[in-house]
Amino acid sequence: MENTGRFFKDFIMERDDDLVTKILDTIDQYQPEAFIKLTNQTKPAIYMEQIKQLIHMLGKFTIGESSDEEIEDWGKRVSEDKVRLGFSLNQSVEHFNLIRSVLWEELSVIGEKDHLINPGQILKLGKIVNNFVDRLILIFAHSYTGLANKRLRAQQEVIDELSTPIISIVDGVAVLPVIGDIDTHRARHLMEHTLHETKRLEVDCLILDLSGVFIVDTMVAQELFKIIDSLKLTGVDVNLTGMRPELAHSVVTLGIHFDNVKMYNNLGQALKAFGIVRK
Repeated sequence: MENTGRFFKDFIMERDDDLVTKILDTIDQYQPEAFIKLTNQTKPAIYMEQIKQLIHMLGKFTIGESSDEEIEDWGKRVSEDKVRLGFSLNQSVEHFNLIRSVLWEELSVIGEKDHLINPGQILKLGKIVNNFVDRLILIFAHSYTGLANKRLRAQQEVIDELSTPIISIVDGVAVLPVIGDIDTHRARHLMEHTLHETKRLEVDCLILDLSGVFIVDTMVAQELFKIIDSLKLTGVDVNLTGMRPELAHSVVTLGIHFDNVKMYNNLGQALKAFGIVRK
């Protein structure tokens, strides 16, 4: 089997350029949109070099001379490119399976041309190919998931910042328009961001506009109460505007009392109460 492995290693490494072309053609055939993205947004030479490195790593893997660090480094670099280009995990794994199919075709070519290698040896080589590709997929998927989650968290942080703007109106008075759904994650960010910004902007009075909150449940009412209570403890006078009937009902049902919290029908009414009117 050792001689067979070396034969296969030499066979694929001597034909690495042809194999790279064949793999690219296969991706183009079965995933044309992905192929266009790869060739348009990444320098083709870079992707071709990555595939060639894969072929050489397989050659060394076949004879037991592969480096774990080399394989892991390759998987991480490729996963970075795939995340950057916006490939889904399913699309990326399909690329590996297409590469696997091309390698199996090479095994069939060897079986037809070299009669010294019997079908049993071909099957053993096929098992090695499968083990190698499966290992690459595991390394790639682990790295891809970590990078994708990191990118998602970064995007979520940007969304959180944009969705909780504290707008300074006059000295000491600011408005916080709350728009959209409030879940546990957003409520926590809303509290942390509001406490930080009211201190930074030296806000004495915050007008919390709830007219953009459409989905209301018990959790939302409780989280809003916590935010208001925390602000009051820091000395910020909280005023509410735009409280929808659904939210008012939840507040009453829970027995929550917004003591010393002034309420207004709309933002314009609240601003007018503070002497902020259009001239």
